[in-house]
Amino acid sequence: MVLYATPKKLSEVILSKGKLIWMPYIHLIYKSKKGKVDILVDSLTPDISNDPLIAVLTARKTKLLKMSSSEPLKGIKLNHRLSGEEIVEKFFEAYEKADELTRKSIDDFYEESQLDIDWSRYRALLIPSKRLLSRKEPIFKYLTGKKETSPYAVGLFLKGIIKSGLKIIESREVDIKLSEKAYYPIVITSDLTTYEPAWKLSESIIYNWILDEYSEVRDFFTKILESTVDENA
Repeated sequence: MVLYATPKKLSEVILSKGKLIWMPYIHLIYKSKKGKVDILVDSLTPDISNDPLIAVLTARKTKLLKMSSSEPLKGIKLNHRLSGEEIVEKFFEAYEKADELTRKSIDDFYEESQLDIDWSRYRALLIPSKRLLSRKEPIFKYLTGKKETSPYAVGLFLKGIIKSGLKIIESREVDIKLSEKAYYPIVITSDLTTYEPAWKLSESIIYNWILDEYSEVRDFFTKILESTVDENA
């Protein structure tokens, strides 16, 4: 069965601003030593960007979305690239990369990393923000209101999301219970502003950042905007 994340009510204005793209996601249910996880994860942009952290930042808790077994609206459907097993491997790579960030100097961090996300506006899609910021680790409160911060802080923040939201730790013992294709809608305007109408009605912080920071992804979607061809047609 293929699942579709349904755009929220009142999203007509967003849908009229640009092209509706059905992003190829994977619906994953797996169990690790830390617990069970039920999520949707982008199977395209982590592959185009060749950055495992993108798999983490584009993960969405399934229960926070309204799902349908039929396509709610017509749009451009893109092809899946990564399997469920490959996405889980990206999570482990992301954990290792986040751990490396905690050991980098600030100069090395800004030279090598593109992680200049506006953290104060980022709302964790795997852990409700209030719960995230009330955790005992002071690092989460430290990041509130911060955009540019130390690699150590960013590394700990990402590790916290990966461990608490994805339940991924150093151990690679993960039992995948379900891995199936799904689609998640985003709207892209002519100036490459993005929205996630199944999640919220404001601009997408993460997809805007991805398109801004990764030229490969930006070029890919620029071509999509210039075409009306459905990849799956």
